[in-house]
Order: sequence, then C-alpha cells, then structure tokens
Amino acid sequence: MTLRPAVLASATAAAGWLALSCGPSHNTVQVTVEAYISAVSLGDVARILEMSAPYQVELREADTPEEKTALEKRYRTDIERAYILWEQARSTGTLQLDPLGVALIRSIGLGKEGAAAMPIGVSFDREGRRGTVRTRALTNYDRITWDALPSGGRMYLMGHPFGSVVNFAPGYDDLSRLRLLATVDLEWTLERLPPPRPAGAPSDWYVQAVQPLPGTDTAWTPPAISP
Repeated sequence: MTLRPAVLASATAAAGWLALSCGPSHNTVQVTVEAYISAVSLGDVARILEMSAPYQVELREADTPEEKTALEKRYRTDIERAYILWEQARSTGTLQLDPLGVALIRSIGLGKEGAAAMPIGVSFDREGRRGTVRTRALTNYDRITWDALPSGGRMYLMGHPFGSVVNFAPGYDDLSRLRLLATVDLEWTLERLPPPRPAGAPSDWYVQAVQPLPGTDTAWTPPAISP
C-alpha cells in the first residue's frame, strides 16, 4: 500500500513509515522484478540505477553534488562492464556474473529473445524491509525452429551446466550434441526504502542482488535433424 503524499510529508509519519503502511504485497515486488528485467533488456542504465538498492542507498548518503556525480559515474561504469561480461563469455565459453544481475539477465535473454521469467515464490523478513523473490527463468530454446536455421553464422546460447556458453554453427554442428540450458531458478533480494521514490522506480522496493540458485539448472537437447 502506498501512503498519500500528505501523510508522507509529515516527519512523524515518515519516521514510522514501515509501521504505518500495510504489509508488503507480493504483486508489488513482482512488478519491480519485471520492470528491472525490462530495463536491463533495453540497456536503460538510468532506470537500472533508479531501481538499484545499493545505488539509491549510497545516493541518499552523498552530501554534495560532486559526490553524487562521482557515485553515478562509478555505478554506470560497473553496469556497462556487466553488459560486456556476456560479450566476453561468447569468446571464453564461461559467463562471469555481476552483483546486480545484469550479465545474468542479458545472457538468458530475459525481457526479449523469447526467454521468460515465471514467479515461483515471495517471502519477507519480519520487519517487512527485505524481500526475497524466486523466479524460474525459461530460455525457451525449444521454441526455436532449428530445422529452418540458415547455414553459416554463429549462435551463442547458454549451456548446461549453468555458466557455460555454447558456440553453435547452424548447418555444420551436430544439434544432438548440444546440451543447452532449459531453466534455472533465480533469487532476487529486494530492499524497501522510504520516499522519495525516483520516477523510474515502480514501487518502494529496490533490487539489491540477483543470482542463480545452485543446482536448479535443467538441460535440454535439440532433436536431431534428418538429412
């Protein structure tokens, strides 16, 4: 539940913000997760920052415009480097992860490229200030029309076990030898912060971290194509 602006303007109400508001909503945190996935898939660094708990916490602690500018530059650099991790993985065959989950979301293709995130569960701490969201990422590689892929070129797909990257040449490599990632469960840690809320943040919940859960990855192999 979102408090009315008049109530938020009260210093007393702001101090007791968590106590006066209703209990956390599962739908509200899920909206934040979906918005974050969208921002990462679109490469919208500004909106990622608006939903990043570490950045927002440090930004509120910054005292001067110079400190805020330096802080934004540091976080922007970290996010831009995280995008590069997927490009590097295409060469090395191994994906390195970043705390904010940018490389993770980008590599699976969530938000675009046919992948999807299915909510599994949500839990909150007793104070209602931290939430844990579990989603199942589906690569949907089984929806690719494998027998219609043109020969030549390269496809880079997430492999199994999680973290491996498959370099595949349509028309040349044997499909039946591929071991691709089918699903993997992700754990999202969100923090609830008091107002003010940035324009790009859909709720008072911000993403603290995103990581894959070990042992939850499943595999899929494309069917062999008859000559």
